[in-house]
Amino acid sequence: MRYGLHERPPVGTTVLASMQWLIVTVSSSVAIPLVIGDVYGLQPDEISHLMQQTMFFIGLASFLQTWLGHRYPMMDGPAGLWWGIFVILAQIGASVGMGPRLIGQSFQVGLILAGGLFLLLGMLGWIGKIQRWFTPLVSGTYMMLLAISLCSSIVTGMLGIGYRHAQEVHPGMALVSVLIVALVLVFLRSRRLASYAVLLGMAIGWGLYAVVGWTEPIRPSDEWVVLPTLFFWGEPKWDWGVILTSLLTGFVLLTNLVTSLSVVGKATQSEPTIQQYNRGGVFTGVSHILSGLAGVVGMIPLSLAAAVIQTTGMAARLPFMAAMAGMMVIGMLPAVSQFLAALPTPVAYAGMFIAYTQLLGFGIKDLASIRLDDRAITIGGSSLLVGIGVMFVPASAWQHLPPLVSFLFGNGLLLGVVVCLLLEHVVFPRPADSEPATELQKDGRSA
Repeated sequence: MRYGLHERPPVGTTVLASMQWLIVTVSSSVAIPLVIGDVYGLQPDEISHLMQQTMFFIGLASFLQTWLGHRYPMMDGPAGLWWGIFVILAQIGASVGMGPRLIGQSFQVGLILAGGLFLLLGMLGWIGKIQRWFTPLVSGTYMMLLAISLCSSIVTGMLGIGYRHAQEVHPGMALVSVLIVALVLVFLRSRRLASYAVLLGMAIGWGLYAVVGWTEPIRPSDEWVVLPTLFFWGEPKWDWGVILTSLLTGFVLLTNLVTSLSVVGKATQSEPTIQQYNRGGVFTGVSHILSGLAGVVGMIPLSLAAAVIQTTGMAARLPFMAAMAGMMVIGMLPAVSQFLAALPTPVAYAGMFIAYTQLLGFGIKDLASIRLDDRAITIGGSSLLVGIGVMFVPASAWQHLPPLVSFLFGNGLLLGVVVCLLLEHVVFPRPADSEPATELQKDGRSA
């Protein structure tokens, strides 16, 4: 370790390390507002605004965590689970007559309530206790159902369907998407380039799109500085289906919080204490409340930071906090947001494809970490079949039911996990003394 948590590197080293953190943070979050904007049918200026909001609040949440929360150089970023839920609920909402804007308004409430959940559990010191409900069998089922729910949007996006209002597969864009995925895989094999793999893949793909004329012009900005605003989607609305999904996702993300802190603690050679876990939970609640107030995808600590620390040997807080201050500045510069928002959505989908596959991989790892006896196969198999089966039920089949019922039974992800929780803890409970204590199996999940 070149510089530990409490050390202050020289000015030149601090500047370079801050640039490194800034690039990694931007590359891990730039695609999310584009995907959300594409799914929700936002206009280019709205996507730019969402991008601006996302950058600012990532910087603010990460700065607060490092200063007052878990105190690790560890960025908060859009959680894979949250933007996955954003996409799924947009599809379900459309099937029951809820417009994208209304889904976003309801999601703002869901994120604030999920933040309150984190805040309360962290203050009471219950993070570890509640997390035990989400055994590897439950969390593995959740992750697999999430990946399966997303696969349609991912593949159609990579094939160019929907980009520039296209209704058919664009062979050229499909080939470029395959090339981007291949490049990301190649860069991931290099220790020096692994932290920038997604950024480099998207940059090369964007360049190819520009050469062949598939890009949209970058919209100029009339303003130099714009402060972030509250409630991007409009006045918050209450919807039981969205609220229940949000609270369930918050419970699942408790596992992510614990494992991410553990992984970064090992990378910094400073194992987290119980107090750090609880403070991390409190400020993860703060970041969720900020996400809900801003209308951006919910943010959690990303264990990607561990890879950066191990690669660079830089665990000092000062460069990281300077980089997060830089993120807040970027979030107030519309010209930067307009530039980033011009990234073609097929390029964004392709650049993030490997991250999408990690969702399925985490689910498989969770299930592989347990003994697949008859009980586990019955619970996991039943939950997966129920969840996947519901995904194939026509949306019109639910439209005459009450909204709460249609959201529960029409949401294969939510229904599958509810079934798994009931089977695991109520119908087929395992005796406490028959389950050996296990380590947290989800190292590296960045959700």
